[in-house]
Amino acid sequence: MNGMDKAVICELDKLALFQDVTVQQLGDIVGFCTRLALNDGDVLIHEHEKQQFDLYILCKGSVEVVSNNSPFVSGECVLSRQHKDLFGEISWLTGHKRTATVRCHGEIEAIRIDGEALWQYLTDHPDVGFVVMRSVARIIADRMAQTDGLLKQILWSTGI
Repeated sequence: MNGMDKAVICELDKLALFQDVTVQQLGDIVGFCTRLALNDGDVLIHEHEKQQFDLYILCKGSVEVVSNNSPFVSGECVLSRQHKDLFGEISWLTGHKRTATVRCHGEIEAIRIDGEALWQYLTDHPDVGFVVMRSVARIIADRMAQTDGLLKQILWSTGI
């Protein structure tokens, strides 16, 4: 294992997605990972994309999560995310098109996980698959709870 692999394992080990995965299993997953260095305005994920289901981990910097797909808002709806966040999990899990664009805000460092290779690995190693899918469920549940809280705030403040 080279120094680059060890650095990626350290990044993966910090994520909720892989919190219960062993170092040896992370060593296998590193084989599906690519380090990325991107600039301000570069796009990690394009809204409506249907062909590519990779996962992305933001290691350093911040991104904007942008959606133009809602009939309820005009123009872009933007959320900011900071480092150590995961992107692309919904499309990876469901096989559906991307729900938002993820655009770099300044320079960032990220890790791309080949979604097809990870899916195959988890299928071939169901013990790891169970652990990772449980983590994905927790991440999605946490995000839904945050969204629910924001929606309640918006509804309360607008008097709807």
